[in-house]
Amino acid sequence: MTNTPTKPHDGTVVGVAGDKLTTTCSEGKQHCHTVAKDAKVTCDGKASKAADLKAGTPVRVTPHKDDKTVATAVESGKHIPAAGHKA
Repeated sequence: MTNTPTKPHDGTVVGVAGDKLTTTCSEGKQHCHTVAKDAKVTCDGKASKAADLKAGTPVRVTPHKDDKTVATAVESGKHIPAAGHKA
């Protein structure tokens, strides 16, 4: 496989426990990410923390280029389409 750029994916928060973020995607599959200590977490463009993410919140997760289970950025807010809806 060639070196493909890491693509963010949209989903909905199922829950957050410590540094573990669980989301569902538009296909209904659950994904679990470890939120990196230096991950950029934002809510409506403002700096936030993973612990502030609530179940049911739409999010866009950017995984680490070498380890797809590690989130390097998590965006949430009104600009993120809810899982199951195409932008």
